[in-house]
Amino acid sequence: MIHWRKKMSVDGGVIDQDHKHLIEIINQFEKFAERGLTREQGMEILFTLKFYAKTHFRREEGLQLWVNYPFYEGHKKEHQDLLKQLDELIKNVETDSDTPLGALAFRTSELLQHWLLDHVLHSDLKLSDYIEESRDLEDLKLIKS
Repeated sequence: MIHWRKKMSVDGGVIDQDHKHLIEIINQFEKFAERGLTREQGMEILFTLKFYAKTHFRREEGLQLWVNYPFYEGHKKEHQDLLKQLDELIKNVETDSDTPLGALAFRTSELLQHWLLDHVLHSDLKLSDYIEESRDLEDLKLIKS
């Protein structure tokens, strides 16, 4: 189980809420996997994750553009790569009936853990400094008005 911690905060707002929801989806997957995940449950969670991830990535990329995030292109590519990995995983679960479901669940779990821990904690957290800087600039504009 993954638990939200304050040190995971990127913006104190919608991005953090998205990340918390992604943690809930990952934890739900882990819970089902421990009890014996069915292929249908796995597919449902993966499709939920894909839909939510796309929505989240659009929001996060919009925020990056708004704060003039200098690593936008690389970060967007990371998002595209994660979605590609998720698509490949979905395809494997859909079509590979020979591989034991436990092995597919393990690969899924590895991807989700990597996604959250590596991407959010390393890539997304870099964004928080630029968000703070933009907030400070907005505050200065308000003071000067």
